[in-house]
Amino acid sequence: MAQPLKGFSMRTIVVTNERGGIGKTTLTCHIAWHLAEQGKRVVVLDLDKQCHSAGMLKAEFEQIGPVQSILDFAPVEEPPALACFKNTRQVVELTTDGPQQGQHIAAYVRAIRAGLAKHYDYCVIDTAPAWDGRNLMALIASDYVAVPLDPDKTARQSLNEISQSISLANKVRGEGNETRFGIVFNRVQTPSEVSKMLRERMGQALPANVVPHTIPHREHMREAALLEIPVWRLAKDTRRSAPVLREVVSYIVDQAEREAA
Repeated sequence: MAQPLKGFSMRTIVVTNERGGIGKTTLTCHIAWHLAEQGKRVVVLDLDKQCHSAGMLKAEFEQIGPVQSILDFAPVEEPPALACFKNTRQVVELTTDGPQQGQHIAAYVRAIRAGLAKHYDYCVIDTAPAWDGRNLMALIASDYVAVPLDPDKTARQSLNEISQSISLANKVRGEGNETRFGIVFNRVQTPSEVSKMLRERMGQALPANVVPHTIPHREHMREAALLEIPVWRLAKDTRRSAPVLREVVSYIVDQAEREAA
């Protein structure tokens, strides 16, 4: 894990998949809502240029600036307990390859591990659906990485892409400080034999990296997203959706805390 700075104990949870439409935003927001309901101070970094997470969280998380403003984040007064920084089209230093990209990435990692850590218990990062410096920065800064996957024929390719990205981040983090990650099977259709087979195979290949709870394919998830609220606040019976999603986000948070041990 990225070692916490002396005196600071903020944990950084990253939600990543280099493909779009895979459920990153839903998982990111539910982690943030779950932590907020526990009374934690939470800051969200939305690195996706479409800023879906920032949009879903806007009712409760104060939008306090673009992502690049964390580089000189030094508020005179205590910042809001629930905050969000969102990506902008002006964030080019992390999306453009070049000789100085490494310096830019290091500056952002320091800003998270030092600047934000002075004020927050958790940092939750929603990454972009592509590979660039933004995602590398997030992986380097992470304490735990959640990887949502649809259990379909593209799952293996998606996992291969992310594994390569994590390997690159680990070269920067160094031996003995490797990134821990968990695969979250999302939109699981129980009757699907193909889905079941893929989950079993990945579980056998990566037993330590599969979250032991899955997110089912439910209309409740879409409805909650449209209303920009967590699924457990829907005014209807969500017994087949809310408890399992709570289990998933609780497991992810526990893993992030375990990394601190």
